Amino acid sequence: MPMKRIKFSIPLSLEYFNSFRDFLEAVEWGYGDTYFLIGNDVVKLVEVKFREGVNPEELLGELLEIPHVKDAKLIPKNDHHLLYVRADLLSAPIPENVFQLFEVQKRGVVVFEKGTFSPEGVYLYIVCEDELVGDVISTVKEVYGGKVVSVEDYTPEENPLLKLTGRQFEVLLLAYKSGYFDDPRRVTLRDLSQMLGLSPSTVKEHLRKGIKKVLEGVIE
Repeated sequence: MPMKRIKFSIPLSLEYFNSFRDFLEAVEWGYGDTYFLIGNDVVKLVEVKFREGVNPEELLGELLEIPHVKDAKLIPKNDHHLLYVRADLLSAPIPENVFQLFEVQKRGVVVFEKGTFSPEGVYLYIVCEDELVGDVISTVKEVYGGKVVSVEDYTPEENPLLKLTGRQFEVLLLAYKSGYFDDPRRVTLRDLSQMLGLSPSTVKEHLRKGIKKVLEGVIE
């Protein structure tokens, strides 16, 4: 299936970013690894490096005071942090027409691959089928005022992760990124269950089945 990766520049003037203005100004760089939806909530994992002199815990407290932010955690990672945020999409000041993007997603493969941000700007990377490139570009321009930076061919590699269900992938990715598999562990099974809104036993089962599928793909 022919696919393209589109890089967009998103203006920081959007109302959506106003709630996070102090946070953006305190960050040296940020890299958004992934996001996924749980009901009406969006869960976001972002690797961030704070500017010198910034108190991350104070900043986390300010983040939790934002009305549509339901939960947030900072997990130390080498010289920076992994930020976990769970927010209510219905109460967030997102553009009213943002759901147009979901309609485009229903017509084929459209993946929000990653996002990067700094006080200087925000960049969004979207992977989609060739035939949807025009729709994706026009929709992102309308919803976010985005400008196309580049369009390149995208060839997905064979990956055992492709065998996972959506929920298995989410649980494994969150567990890996948040340090569940580190020694010593940075988060517990209960931490993961709270982040995902699932019971510990359900998270454990998704981990077991997900790891088994990945190992089957590697060993076979």
